[in-house]
Amino acid sequence: MAETQQPIQKKTTAAPANFPCGSAAAKKHIRHAFRNSNDARTTITNFQQSNSLHSMFAKAFGTTPVHEMPQKKELAKTRGGIVAEALDPSPVLDFLSHLDVSRHEVHSRVASALRSAIEDEIQRMPVAPLTTSPDGAANKGPSTPGEAGHRALLNLLKSAWQFRDVPELRPVLVCVLKRLGDHTPVPMLRRLGTKKNESTGLKNESLVNQLGPHLQRLVWEADWDANLELVAKNDAAQLASEEDLTLRGSTILADLLRSSVDKYLADSELVQASDLAFVGTLSERRFATKLRRVGAKDSEVHAGVHAGEKVSTLALMGVTKAPPSAGNKKEETPNPSSVVAVATIKETVGSRPKLLGAVLDMLIAEHAIKGGGLDFIKTLSNKEKKEKVRDGSATLSILGGSSALSCPLVADILLTYGQLPRTGGYEVLDIMARLLDSAVQSGFISDNAIAQIQGCLRTIFRPSQAEQSQAIQSSSKDRVEGTKIKLSLKQPTKASTSMFPDLPVDDSEYERKLLQRLLKKAIASMKEHDPQGLFLNPVTDAIAPGYSSIIEKPICIRTIEEKMMSSTYKNIDEYKDDTLLLFNNCCKYNVGPAGKWFRNEANRQKKIWKEEIFSEAKSKFKADMTKRKNALKRKPKAPPPLAFAPGKAEKSTTSATGGRTKEAKDDAAINNLTAQDVKPLPPWKYKRRKTEIEVPSMQCLASMLLADPFVVRVLMDRIQKILRVDVLKAKSVPAGHPALPSIFQLLNIARISTQLCALKGKQCYIPDAGIQKVLMDGEEFNPSYESTRNCLPLFSKLLLDVELDRRMAIGGDLHEAALQDILTKPEIQTKEWDGTSTLYDLRAVAEGALVHLLQPGNTNEAALQTQFLRFEAALGKLSGGNMLNERPFFISLTHALLRYKSKLPHSTRDLVTGCMIKWLKMEERASRKTIMCSPLHECFMNLLNEWSSLGNIVLPRDLFLSLGEEAVAASSRGVVGQKCKRFAKLWASNDDCFSAVKEQYLRMLSSTPDARALQWKEMIGIVDEPTPPSPAGNAMQVGS
Repeated sequence: MAETQQPIQKKTTAAPANFPCGSAAAKKHIRHAFRNSNDARTTITNFQQSNSLHSMFAKAFGTTPVHEMPQKKELAKTRGGIVAEALDPSPVLDFLSHLDVSRHEVHSRVASALRSAIEDEIQRMPVAPLTTSPDGAANKGPSTPGEAGHRALLNLLKSAWQFRDVPELRPVLVCVLKRLGDHTPVPMLRRLGTKKNESTGLKNESLVNQLGPHLQRLVWEADWDANLELVAKNDAAQLASEEDLTLRGSTILADLLRSSVDKYLADSELVQASDLAFVGTLSERRFATKLRRVGAKDSEVHAGVHAGEKVSTLALMGVTKAPPSAGNKKEETPNPSSVVAVATIKETVGSRPKLLGAVLDMLIAEHAIKGGGLDFIKTLSNKEKKEKVRDGSATLSILGGSSALSCPLVADILLTYGQLPRTGGYEVLDIMARLLDSAVQSGFISDNAIAQIQGCLRTIFRPSQAEQSQAIQSSSKDRVEGTKIKLSLKQPTKASTSMFPDLPVDDSEYERKLLQRLLKKAIASMKEHDPQGLFLNPVTDAIAPGYSSIIEKPICIRTIEEKMMSSTYKNIDEYKDDTLLLFNNCCKYNVGPAGKWFRNEANRQKKIWKEEIFSEAKSKFKADMTKRKNALKRKPKAPPPLAFAPGKAEKSTTSATGGRTKEAKDDAAINNLTAQDVKPLPPWKYKRRKTEIEVPSMQCLASMLLADPFVVRVLMDRIQKILRVDVLKAKSVPAGHPALPSIFQLLNIARISTQLCALKGKQCYIPDAGIQKVLMDGEEFNPSYESTRNCLPLFSKLLLDVELDRRMAIGGDLHEAALQDILTKPEIQTKEWDGTSTLYDLRAVAEGALVHLLQPGNTNEAALQTQFLRFEAALGKLSGGNMLNERPFFISLTHALLRYKSKLPHSTRDLVTGCMIKWLKMEERASRKTIMCSPLHECFMNLLNEWSSLGNIVLPRDLFLSLGEEAVAASSRGVVGQKCKRFAKLWASNDDCFSAVKEQYLRMLSSTPDARALQWKEMIGIVDEPTPPSPAGNAMQVGS
């Protein structure tokens, strides 16, 4: 539309106020025009002319626009006589070019405005999932606005997908995907997760980086589901597909988490702590698990991303490289790799239950691979399994140590996830994880916790109705042999529900917790009524001159609080005496007129404490204890039936309204279990159909929680205390203890965790507690029964013999009787331990007892000469002569021996070194390479290096090199003084499995003069090469 501009006399100032724009201003202007109009058509025509783009420019620059009328009258009539002028951008573009505005910039701004308008329109569009007919087809009836918007977005998604590689148009595609959110089609999510050929990167990586965390997690879920479907459908290649679902697989989730999990498993502090299976003190047994989870709340900071820095989620997870940070160059103390790993996994999973299940399923597979369960399950026959145990290639020890670090990672993920899903047994698993975590942090597991853990296991291992009938049929074939345990001559009463009714009920734990709770409240009230803090902190002579000479027993509220937290107060009267002493000390010191105010304040608080605080606490304590005693006198309710008790059908898990009534009842029942409810689970074994297998398997996760090396350490310590205190001192039967069989059963569930994880829920198995001889599936040998009923009393006899050795040695109370031949030492028996090589739980108990014996102060040098030989004979039979893979035991042994420091007796040193070299001299049951690369070989050389670092008093240098030569000869089946070709060949090969052992030998040679080291290497047959000094950080560190 052509236009001429004629000058006029008056010009209008080019101000924004003179040109109404924007939706609000335009609507107001239109309403004002129609309010003063009598002819709507004329008003519209005038409005179009006066508010056109050309009119605006003319008004701004003082010109008059001229509108051309249409040539055809028909067209003029149809348009009402006036045609709205068409925009011709040429004059505007010419004008902008005079202002040095390029056309590229104009086009960019127009495109940006259009793109913003499209994005705004997309965001305003309602979205609702499309309804489908019963046959699965899309509903063709009238659609709602949400369904119409959904269809429009899907059509726009198809159109915009072809422009995904165009940077200017990609934001529209991203906006459509974000608007669809959870309603994004699964095929589109899987297409977004498509990988490049022979690469871990994604084809649409730049697009996925812009989607945001929520959509990215949807992509990872779709990729995981696609691989999971391949496992279910492709039976011929099922093994290969299952490997794709592990951390070494090809899923996006595996690529994201692989490095984080590896960092967690390789955390040096965590590895060292997990390998200490036996410790001497409670402080060493406690482990602050919360420190590993401190970074989950702020994962970006702990992952090394500075605040305010925009980094893609894929870059944060390590798939793509994050840009280097320009600011904040100040070096911060790095967090432990376990903290960063847990935070990264939490950031990856978010609040997506399916991703949580996928991560846990990959950790199940990782535990099966690391622990050797996968290789053991693939063995075809029991005979071959026994052969793998004999040759040392199968790791079946209860003490997993650092090889089981995927188990505490499972606990960390469950405890940092937040609100776990309410389906699939997660809630019960969360209860179990918190119970075990509390036990690890306190370093002790109570009978109440054991009962509640058993309740969790009953719920988690509950079968379906089909599996239940299968378990009933299999249980009817089992043969039960043996008699019940007789603890005393008294007959159990019918009202008793305890497994051992003749044993007295220990109610001290309840009284201690009740007293602690009431005193905590009373002390808080004391602090409130002491606003000046007069009695809060200890009084020193600097504050009150001569205070220590006047007050014999100073005390303050802080001291009372500390005694309350440590359970020093045995009854409420002890707390009363300390509090009265507190106020009396104040009145005793503050005498005369100067101390009148302090005396008055002390009397005021004392009166409040007597009349309100103490009286309330005492009455509450008395009432609760009376209620407790009355409850114990009443006939207790029958114990809850086992979740999988034969002959009882399982009820529905949902109510008529769809609620989770049964799961809620199970949770409440678990929390109400006490020490009286400790009862071993019955043995049980069943298989599952493919349609019944859940991902992840709750049974596998429960067994992994028990296989946590820190949990195993607490359970082993509880067994040691029961045997030393309850069994030996009470002279009772070990299997008759109310908690001992249950703890042994928990340890055996932990032992088979690697095999359960290798099966991934296809088969579930609960080992017998060993109280009765239950033979399942035609097997003629029950390890649990042999361990608990037959060999545990034998081990108790061993402990009694060891104690007798101590008393008969020099310095013992029976030494004089031994000199006069009144008493004779029991002979060291080995035949009675025959056939015990498969009792892995008892082997671990014997190892723990030996470590406890070697702790400083638990024995004397003279008695140890016989005591150590007894344990050596027992362990030789319990292990079948194969001690190669008992790394946690040897690390704990080293830790105990290093506590002597330079005061280690030489006789003890010679006993330990001689025994370890003997264990290295295995016969033909293991290959030479297996022995040379074994943890036993590494730990032995590490022990020698640690002793050597203490000086020649503990281990002279010549003896050090001589023992090293003996270790080489023993591991390679050579002769001392001759060259060991196989050892020299393995040394030169730089094999990874030998690197840890070689590191210890290099550490030995680095502390030896060069001439002597060269001579030693020539004697072994090692070709001379430069031996750089080994850094202390690379050597195995064992705390002394």
